[in-house]
Amino acid sequence: MEIVFICTGNTCRSPMAEGIFRAEGGEEKLGLKASSAGLFAQDGMSATPFAVDAVKELGADISAHRACQLTAEIVENAKYLVCMTAAHYDRLIQTWPQAEEKTFTLMKRDVSDPFGGDLQTYRRCAAQLVLGIRELIAGLEQKK
Repeated sequence: MEIVFICTGNTCRSPMAEGIFRAEGGEEKLGLKASSAGLFAQDGMSATPFAVDAVKELGADISAHRACQLTAEIVENAKYLVCMTAAHYDRLIQTWPQAEEKTFTLMKRDVSDPFGGDLQTYRRCAAQLVLGIRELIAGLEQKK
């Protein structure tokens, strides 16, 4: 059982969300293995240094992360697909309409893209992600 966090390149938001989900105890609480993928990822790319630093401050380690392109197999095998923006959601559903019931956005508003920003920008993104991940875990715990 896997929960997959989805963004564009899988070097910032989705690996940060994956790491925060683990740091917040989501895997243990929900019995879901966390992973992440990108709609337009280049397989093997590292998480950006600021992404690594921003979540490290929150107790998450994504230093070994390598980007992964979202594939039909990942979509099929996931229990949940969690998108960072409405545009990610739309693109995923356009490509894999059969996944609509298990796909949703992390938050009502888009998680801001820190790519190209400074460490402070990544910290703001991480703070958004913490709020969204905590809500997600609480919501999924109620469904159990």
